[in-house]
Amino acid sequence: MEGAPVFLKRYGCNGQPEVAARLLRELDGWVDALGLGGVNLFYHLAGKDYSCPLGQYLACQVRKTPLVDGSGWKRRVEITAVDLLPPLPAGSPALVVSVLDRFWLAQALQQAGYVTLAGDAAFGLKLPLAVSLPTFTRLGYLAMPLLARLPLAYLYPLGPHQEHSRPRFQHLYARARIIAGNWHFIRRNLPWHLNGQVFITSGTTPADRELLARRGASRLVTTTPTFQGISPAANALEAVLVALGAGEEEYLHLARKLNWLPRMIELDPASTSSSGE
Repeated sequence: MEGAPVFLKRYGCNGQPEVAARLLRELDGWVDALGLGGVNLFYHLAGKDYSCPLGQYLACQVRKTPLVDGSGWKRRVEITAVDLLPPLPAGSPALVVSVLDRFWLAQALQQAGYVTLAGDAAFGLKLPLAVSLPTFTRLGYLAMPLLARLPLAYLYPLGPHQEHSRPRFQHLYARARIIAGNWHFIRRNLPWHLNGQVFITSGTTPADRELLARRGASRLVTTTPTFQGISPAANALEAVLVALGAGEEEYLHLARKLNWLPRMIELDPASTSSSGE
């Protein structure tokens, strides 16, 4: 495994499930691992998993090649991003835009002493509120058997909709010192003016970091390493680890060996482009 070359390629499907299904069928058996982006196989909530219909449909297209959605990376490696956070007052609020996508990160923030808020109702259901992680967990146990059946496009921006930005939920961003979770959710709703918040996410580019700096963020913790300025999504890194022969319990050890752990980036507005939004 050591010194083994890895070829990683990303295919965009423009939010079209049938295109993704066709690609998975074509690649099945011809590659060492497949990473599924933009959709989870399961929603995760405090030890309980709820099937995502679209994720399960796409998984059924694959018979031979291991298929991952980034959950293993989020469970094993991403949580170490919390160790990089700057000193903040005890009980500082941390907003996780989708706990169902990153329960382990939300749990790690809570265990580190932050008051963790679940933004799922706002960012997923467009209801302008956030609740504490314990409250969200209790409500989730009741609501998820129904909510898990909703079409993914109702809960999450797909294809071209990921590029649309409509600043909103200003009160939720302003309330939190830490904003964590899916970058598409964060960018889609990013307010024009921030207050020095720290962001924890993956999938960012240099342009994304310039955007955060211009709007007033102070730091970014990338939960995946950066390659030529780009921080890949968790599913891509998990697929690489699987291709290298690692089981999930080995992810953190191999990520350390490869120097692929989360890292802190200071955001300096003075060094960003002067171009407009």
